[in-house]
Amino acid sequence: MNMQISVIVPTYNRPQALRLCLLSLSEQSVIPHEVLIADDGSGQETRSMFERMTKELSAVFPVRHVWQEDVGFRKPRILNETVRHSTGDYLIFIDWHCMAHRHFVRHHVEKSAPDAILSGKRVDIGKELTEKLLREGRVIRSSGLTLILDSFMSAKPRSRKVLEGFVIRNKFIRKAMHRDRINNDGVWGCNFSLYKDLFIAINGCDEDFLDGSIEDNDIGIRVINQGKRIVSVRNFANIFYLWHQSSWSFDNEKYQSNLAIMNRRIANREPYCLNGIVKKSI
Repeated sequence: MNMQISVIVPTYNRPQALRLCLLSLSEQSVIPHEVLIADDGSGQETRSMFERMTKELSAVFPVRHVWQEDVGFRKPRILNETVRHSTGDYLIFIDWHCMAHRHFVRHHVEKSAPDAILSGKRVDIGKELTEKLLREGRVIRSSGLTLILDSFMSAKPRSRKVLEGFVIRNKFIRKAMHRDRINNDGVWGCNFSLYKDLFIAINGCDEDFLDGSIEDNDIGIRVINQGKRIVSVRNFANIFYLWHQSSWSFDNEKYQSNLAIMNRRIANREPYCLNGIVKKSI
């Protein structure tokens, strides 16, 4: 636990969800050295929330705000810029509409390795329960009775994948449930971590991606193409994902453009991108 840990939280508006995310990070069993908000152009309401939370959490960890103008989806760009501002040796990424299990940071650090990117999954909280949590300002830290009941009893869309919220350490149970099995493109942008040196080696996030679809999978592919590995932290480093309306589809032209980039990267075994944290030429 001697490494310096930077938690990076990409955000775009929806400040009440960001507040719950920050509160969950402030209650970690291993406190990160800093939390950086990677803001893709949020408005004044988010800025005001950030200022309040900076004061509220000042005794726990510093919260830093890295902002760029809103001219459409540029999440990869703001993530790269935020990593430039980070001071940690190790980077943990969690989306702003997610709440972290109490041992989320600890479990990422426990499994960390210089030759690996760690990837977990998430519990999807239903719409009605999400709205209730946001109204009450209440953080969920585990797959307890509230989530279990909501997965069976609430009106649609109800909570899903509640099993992903339980911590499973026993190696025999993990093997039987395939918890350590993960696809080569199986990095989820809401829950992954790696050493900063590895992030730099793959040249960070590819700014050629046009929307929030599979740009995170691409990070894992470039790690594999570097000769490194993806390590599963399913049912170990757990998060709880607040419902929100999805805006993309498989038929979207931007998704098809993103898919073409990813397929090319796989076919050519490209170990880094060109339009990343450093601008490279062919």
